[in-house]
Amino acid sequence: MHAGVSQTIQPGKLYEGECEVFKEHVRLCLALDASGFVIERELRQRDGTIFNQVVPVDREADLFDFSAADPYEPKLQRIYEALRRHYVEASALELPPVDHGDPIHAIGELAACRSEGQLLFKARAIVAALGGTQFVYQWLRFDGDSTASGDAMETRYLAGCRPAWLQQYLARLWYMNDAWIVYARNNIAPAVTSQINLHREDHWLRTEAKSHGFVSGIVLPAHINRGLIGVLQVSNDIAAPAGEQTLWENRVLLRALSAALLDWQVSHVRKTAEFAYHLTADETIVLKTLRYGGDAGNVAEQFGISIHTVYKSIYQRINRKIGVSRINEAVEKATIAGLLD
Repeated sequence: MHAGVSQTIQPGKLYEGECEVFKEHVRLCLALDASGFVIERELRQRDGTIFNQVVPVDREADLFDFSAADPYEPKLQRIYEALRRHYVEASALELPPVDHGDPIHAIGELAACRSEGQLLFKARAIVAALGGTQFVYQWLRFDGDSTASGDAMETRYLAGCRPAWLQQYLARLWYMNDAWIVYARNNIAPAVTSQINLHREDHWLRTEAKSHGFVSGIVLPAHINRGLIGVLQVSNDIAAPAGEQTLWENRVLLRALSAALLDWQVSHVRKTAEFAYHLTADETIVLKTLRYGGDAGNVAEQFGISIHTVYKSIYQRINRKIGVSRINEAVEKATIAGLLD
């Protein structure tokens, strides 16, 4: 419990540290949200692939479990020690309880969340009200417009589960043969996990998952354009079929939660890009024209200017704002950010 009130520690980032480990970049951040503490771990691999975890910290033991399961913990020991110090200092705060009210109303309020931490705590309360004890939400961006093919370039996790689970899941590369993700990439309908598990009951992955509380589960994909998907995986510790039945009966609201989480992430990325790029309405029109098959001639005709002006002025200005050297790269970045919908 977080007892007492501190007037000197305000919600926001409490500590951040980063380190290069085996040519990979790791960033760790401890933040205080209005609803609680979260730790964020970002791993940038040498090929540019990004894995980002946002994990709740309810007690000091959660930090210990999270760090102990980190394969790079020996290299990150100094940063983890600093995170613990800042957590202990700030944990004197008395935090308001998260409202466990009507799930329908709570899902509708998710769009107003200001941070992933706030989103995480609200989602955790909703999942608990709908029969889940553990959940993981994944936002995956692929290198192309199709989610059924291509490689994941960026994955963000909201981890409403035991802190050590995702560390092991990523360190042991379990995501590379996760039947739930394969299903979500190719389907839009929810499914209980017993319908899509490719492994036998005593397979090591299923055994490990059960040891972390993932006994019965349901997978709820949410798809959008631009090679993006959201995957909500909700589990409880009740054996099938009873555990799955509880989740299946709430599939409509859980599916709405999955879609709302994806909508929030897309909106957040778009707002961040709008703030960073400062594109004018006309510049956005130019990028949309190119995105949907147009060329410099179409742009010139739209604005009543020469093709030379398009190349030497319009394109170059857009490239400078977005931080690229070619207009096709600008289109790609703007598309990923959701600015061209």
